[in-house]
Amino acid sequence: MLNLQYVGEKIKYPVKFKKISKHIVQITGEFPIRLSGFTLSRLIEDNWKPDYSGFNTVYREIEGGVLFSDDGSVYVAPPEPEPGLEPEPYIPTLDEIKEMKKHEIYNAYQAAKAVGVDIKISTGVERFPMSDENMTFLIGKQMEVTSGDKEFISYQDAQEHCKFYSREDMQIIINSAFAFVDFQTTYRNNLCEWVSKCQSSQEVEKIFYGAEIPEEQQNEVYKSHLAQLKEDTSENI
Repeated sequence: MLNLQYVGEKIKYPVKFKKISKHIVQITGEFPIRLSGFTLSRLIEDNWKPDYSGFNTVYREIEGGVLFSDDGSVYVAPPEPEPGLEPEPYIPTLDEIKEMKKHEIYNAYQAAKAVGVDIKISTGVERFPMSDENMTFLIGKQMEVTSGDKEFISYQDAQEHCKFYSREDMQIIINSAFAFVDFQTTYRNNLCEWVSKCQSSQEVEKIFYGAEIPEEQQNEVYKSHLAQLKEDTSENI
């Protein structure tokens, strides 16, 4: 803390002093702002009394103090940046929208397989998931069934509980599983073909996994599956 005394005055004000540059100094504390220049002294009287009489221009007022300059310079605030234009929202191309839709269809296809299908066997109806891992297991189980070495074959149900199934039931599970996945895969592919033929994003957005494919958009394989399902349903009535 130092004493500030303006030139031509006798009152001293306790202040904090800081030299910012060769031509700018900073004073903070409780004191009036004068344009007469000043001197400094220590709180305990001695011969130290630097002369800042040339610092008689307010360079910039700050909170709790002021900056003085001795060359007439004053602070000029930088210009406010012009408000930037908001970037226009990105609008994906039709091809990009189609690819996103196909990705959505593929994810739904995988989810449908993971949920699985109800299969009627000798002990009742059980649900079996049909994920890629499950289908790999079933290929191995088909080899066990074909070998004829075992009367009962172990496999896991929807709760991942390992159980024994008769060779006949295991064959039903395998056949039903591959038929289910075959149909879902054909349906997925046909949906993607339908997406590829769309001429607008609005058409694409109307397509989803589970939607009924219009007859004009059905490929021959999917039509064959529908015909087989219709025939199986008629036989079971």
